[in-house]
Amino acid sequence: MDKNGIIDNLILGEERYGLAALLGYVFGDNISVRLCYSLRDCGSSIDELNLSVRSQNALRRAGVMTLGELIDRLNEGDIKSIRSLGRKSLSEIQTKIVVYGYDKLTHQERRGFFSNLLEENIENMRKW
Repeated sequence: MDKNGIIDNLILGEERYGLAALLGYVFGDNISVRLCYSLRDCGSSIDELNLSVRSQNALRRAGVMTLGELIDRLNEGDIKSIRSLGRKSLSEIQTKIVVYGYDKLTHQERRGFFSNLLEENIENMRKW
C-alpha cells in the first residue's frame, strides 16, 4: 500500500474509532505529534479540553488557565512538576490537546497531519 492509501485508511480509522484510539492502536504510546494553534486557540480556556476534574483542578492550582499556557508548560517540560498530575493525567492532557487541534483541521490539513505523523513515527507504526 502506498503512502496515500495509508493516509486514506488512517482518516477512515479516525472517523470510525476516534483519533485517540486510532493513534494508540497504530503507533502505540510513544509518538511525536505536531499541530499548529492559532493565537485565538491559544487564548482558549482549558475548560474547552473537557479534562477530568482532577487534571483541570491541578492545572488551575498551578495557574494554567489557557491552552497556550498549557502548551508552553508541556514544551518546557515543567508540567510534570505540577502537584497531582501523574502519568495518567499527563497522558489525558496530551491526548485532549491533540484531539482539540485535530478537530479544527480541514480535510486537506488532516491529510497533511497524517503525512507528517507517518514521516515522524514510521518506526513506531504497527503492521496492519
